[in-house]
Amino acid sequence: MKRKGIHSPTIEDAIEISGIETLHPGGFDLTKRTAEVAELKPGMRVLDVSSGRGTQAIFYAENYGVHVTGLDISEKMIQSAADSARLSGISDRVSFILGDSQALPFSDNSFDAVINECAVGIPDDSQQVLNEMLRVVKPGGTVVIHESIWKSKLSYREKEELSERYGTTPLEPEEWNRMLQKAGAVNIISEHEEWSKPERFWKVRKDREVTHYTKVLTLRERLVTLKRITQKYGIKGVTKAMENEKVFYQAVLDGKIGYGLYTGIKDSSKFA
Repeated sequence: MKRKGIHSPTIEDAIEISGIETLHPGGFDLTKRTAEVAELKPGMRVLDVSSGRGTQAIFYAENYGVHVTGLDISEKMIQSAADSARLSGISDRVSFILGDSQALPFSDNSFDAVINECAVGIPDDSQQVLNEMLRVVKPGGTVVIHESIWKSKLSYREKEELSERYGTTPLEPEEWNRMLQKAGAVNIISEHEEWSKPERFWKVRKDREVTHYTKVLTLRERLVTLKRITQKYGIKGVTKAMENEKVFYQAVLDGKIGYGLYTGIKDSSKFA
């Protein structure tokens, strides 16, 4: 189930329009956990798929001594990430290139670990994203993803509505497992409960702690964002954005939507 063509801002759209750098649910706590389960060590070659502004890729290089390649489909994001790496003084260990996560521009078996933080579910073909991640990681190498999940049994109609409001499509935890297996991953381990706690969902700011979803944006940031939404979508767009926010986060509080971390190893026999 993928989003239909709609003309009102989703949660993801509103965040993008805000211009504020936000992280995935769980914030740097989950990024640190991602590095732990990937067993990042100095000298490893790591691919960060859909690397965005490069925040996580830079974090890995600075804290674990790995060499990171970040890939994103947005030229704007690539430029922003490269600028951040230069300012951090680690351009020798982090590089960013333009590319599609559904057709990675790398040879088979190129990386020791491949990571995708919160962006497997955005492209049209999530299975192909996973297929490509497993293709370019070395045999026995680690693939780590984290993505939104359905935490309770919902009707197709309710899932569709919440996905439209969110801007991405959560899957059942078992679906992510099956897709990773199909891509060639074995020894899959998943963590759901800790990262599905509501307070984890609004822990998304790099610059400060957030204790509630209404505090993700400051009052000034919220006013600027609403102004930008008005300019792009009109007053109806503002109304819809506020409605989406209320409905979506209530679904998080009600335990309908959660978040999961998945770790798998490339099955060398499948790619022999």
